Amino acid sequence: MVEIIHSSPGRRFQERYRRMHSKESGAWKRCAYFAAGIVLTVIGVLFLAMPGPGIPILVVGLALIAQESVSLARLLDRTEVRVRRWWKKVRRR
Repeated sequence: MVEIIHSSPGRRFQERYRRMHSKESGAWKRCAYFAAGIVLTVIGVLFLAMPGPGIPILVVGLALIAQESVSLARLLDRTEVRVRRWWKKVRRR
C-alpha cells in the first residue's frame, strides 16, 4: 500500500489495480483482499456515526476493493481529485 502514497493523485488507484493484476496471484488471495475490503468498508461506515477513525478505515477498505475492480478504481481517482480541489478552496477562505 506504500506505493499508493507515492503515486500521483488521479491515477493512484488505477495504477494499483494494474500492478495487482500484472502479478500472478491466486484466486484465494484476491478473494481475501476483496473480503477484507468489504469488512473494512462496513466498519468504516459504522465508525462514521461516532468519533473515531471512520474515514481512514473507509478509504483503506475501498482501496482494497478497488484493486479488484477497475470501475471502483476510476471512481476513487476521480473522487480524490474532486476532494483535493474542494479542500484547496476551503483552505483559501
